[in-house]
Amino acid sequence: MPPPLNQARPYDDSVIFLTDKDVLAIATSMAPLSQPAAACYGRVDDPESYVPTAWWKSVFGDNLYLQTDGDVVEDPDITLEEIRLLETHEPIRSIFQSTPCSASSERTRILDLCCGQGRHVLQLAELYPHLELHGHDQSQYLIELAQSRAAAVNVSDRTSFTIGDCRAIPHNDNSFELVMVMGNSFGYFATDNANTNLLKEIRRILKPGGFAVLDIPDGAYLRKNFSARGWEWIDDTMIVCRERELSKDKKRLISREVVMLTGKGVIRDQFYAECLYDLAEVLQLVRKSGLVSEQKEKDVGENTLGRDMSKRGEDLGMMENRHLVLVSKPSL
Repeated sequence: MPPPLNQARPYDDSVIFLTDKDVLAIATSMAPLSQPAAACYGRVDDPESYVPTAWWKSVFGDNLYLQTDGDVVEDPDITLEEIRLLETHEPIRSIFQSTPCSASSERTRILDLCCGQGRHVLQLAELYPHLELHGHDQSQYLIELAQSRAAAVNVSDRTSFTIGDCRAIPHNDNSFELVMVMGNSFGYFATDNANTNLLKEIRRILKPGGFAVLDIPDGAYLRKNFSARGWEWIDDTMIVCRERELSKDKKRLISREVVMLTGKGVIRDQFYAECLYDLAEVLQLVRKSGLVSEQKEKDVGENTLGRDMSKRGEDLGMMENRHLVLVSKPSL
């Protein structure tokens, strides 16, 4: 029988998760009335040509992301559900539950790579206070928010956050027992080589015998089932319209979001793209990086997350259907 799971409840302090009203107040101040409304490109014949090379620097550069995707990424119940799914994997559960042998022993070190506003780090700090938890992300805005939330719940002494490219992690070789890449954060780079280099960087910082878990979109599913157009009301005053199409080589999903406020018009018109890897393709990248898959392809399909997560019941896009893939760094 596996050891019982920690039964701590998800935190729901209003200091930790910004309310829709808080986020909307900041969003509406981004386009002062004295300035013209944000540009809208109108009808676009080739959306792929509008995708910036490093699109993630703008998409996650401010709080608007937390508003438009808040039904998933700002819901503490969903964060806890994702942690519980991780705990069903015995190696991950053992890492979470490991405790120092003595007061002088080092804490188990875990890195949440592309951690965003630190939701998984903060939840793990609540559930497992003996862990040493680190988060790394390229967004200064989200990292500063993670730091402020950690301070608000008094876990700054066992959490640490850094800012930078995920392919150049500011930690030494062989530093972590576990690296997590959660929330659909794998496949942002346009080429297989670039995405493989990210896996190689994960391998570098993992201790021999350490594990990594990849939360990846189900590329095979999305190629056939993506929504070409959709829209949703975020609240009574904000609406998001989305367009999607496959890239010319059919390897990426090109997405466009037009965000509008009643009385103000368009405040954001942004384009981004993510790779659509099926499980076989992901495992091929894993092998190229020197990591080892801990699951058979048929087993990965049993760890599906994403469907029906949104309490708004709205368009989840790349978050709609995802898999958890467990990999490891070979022991010396």
